[in-house]
Amino acid sequence: MRGTRSPKGRQQSDATAPVCPKRDRKFDWAILLYPASMLASLVVLCIVNHSIEREVPVPRGRVAVPREISASDSFPSASAATADSLVDAQTQLPGQSQNPDELIGDGTRRTQEDAEDLAALAALQSIDFDRLEGPAKVVAMLRMAVAEKNHAQIKQCLDELIALGDEAVFSLTELVGVRGQAGLWAAEALARIGTPMAAAALLDTLAQTEEGQFKEELGRRVSGITNHDSWPFLLDTMIQTDDAVVARAAGDSLARMADTPVMDEIVARYEAAETEVEIERLARLVGNIRSSNATESLLSLAGDVTMAAQDSLQQAAIDALAKVGDAQCVSYLLRRLEAAAPGEGTSVYNAITQINNQNAYSQLLYAAAGNKEVSAEHGQTAAIQALANYPCEETCALLERIIAEGSNEKVVTAASRTLDGIRQTPYAVTASAESLKKSEEMLPITPVTK
Repeated sequence: MRGTRSPKGRQQSDATAPVCPKRDRKFDWAILLYPASMLASLVVLCIVNHSIEREVPVPRGRVAVPREISASDSFPSASAATADSLVDAQTQLPGQSQNPDELIGDGTRRTQEDAEDLAALAALQSIDFDRLEGPAKVVAMLRMAVAEKNHAQIKQCLDELIALGDEAVFSLTELVGVRGQAGLWAAEALARIGTPMAAAALLDTLAQTEEGQFKEELGRRVSGITNHDSWPFLLDTMIQTDDAVVARAAGDSLARMADTPVMDEIVARYEAAETEVEIERLARLVGNIRSSNATESLLSLAGDVTMAAQDSLQQAAIDALAKVGDAQCVSYLLRRLEAAAPGEGTSVYNAITQINNQNAYSQLLYAAAGNKEVSAEHGQTAAIQALANYPCEETCALLERIIAEGSNEKVVTAASRTLDGIRQTPYAVTASAESLKKSEEMLPITPVTK
């Protein structure tokens, strides 16, 4: 009948119907591929961007300062603006790396000094210098100049601080506590001021500083104090302190400024000393004196050239004459060596060989060439060995002539060894024809028979 279909026909119709391909599921995955690739691209871009930001070097000398730090935060008022405030500004700077091993632009490792400079710059660039005045302002400018390695500005600041004198001591003392290069330049300023107040502040800071390289550097600045007004305080400190670095620094300073009043006080204290420590320190001080202002006192203390040293202070005075090394000192030492009993002149001989004062050069040349005041076995050979401290053409010319014309084996040997030593130095010196001629005209070799 029309409109009816047999089961068989229905089966045939189903068999001939089109079958949907299985590629429909693959098409669904293709749709997801596009957003996935976009997401991956974004991830790669973020990674590359982060890597570039990490590798971009921060220009040295220009440090971004966080806006949270301002002059008003670190310095509430001009009267309170001291070097101590500068320390707080540095130590409280947020986000500033203090790691000395941090890598910087070119891949090299930042030193501790670099880290300190960067931190100082970051702290100081936030300061309104117009709000500062007096020593506090100059000290802040000094610290900025040190961080920027501006040597011309450093010199200008030092000159201004030295001119201020004791008025600048408080601010400078606080800056010394910062340590680093800024602290050492502050110590340099205090040493150049050198008044009793400045010396006391510097020595007190040195005593409170823990052992290490900074303390040694600080001690060297103390050694540079030359203000004569400070010698009583320096002498008291040297004797009384239990800190070896402080005692050495104070003693070195005294050794450079010693004169008759200082020597008189040293002798008086030596005679009144009750402990071995005092005796040793005073004797060591005298032995290290190198001030020509102390020559007369040292000669008096050293005594007659024919008499052996009676105590450690007298022996120290003899040693000091070689360090002063002017004409009077050289003459005394040569005469003392000649007058010494056999086997007793070793210390004087060694002292002569250490002379390096330019004022003694001419006298040593004449003694090395041989004269009536010296013998070949003593004064002449000692003077020849001392010439090793004066490596120049004229020295080499004389030594070559002694080697060529000398008749005493000990003298020739001493000249040969001294000349070899000079020629082995990094800056070897040889005698020119002109210097040889000059040596022959001025210093004829004198046969010594004594």
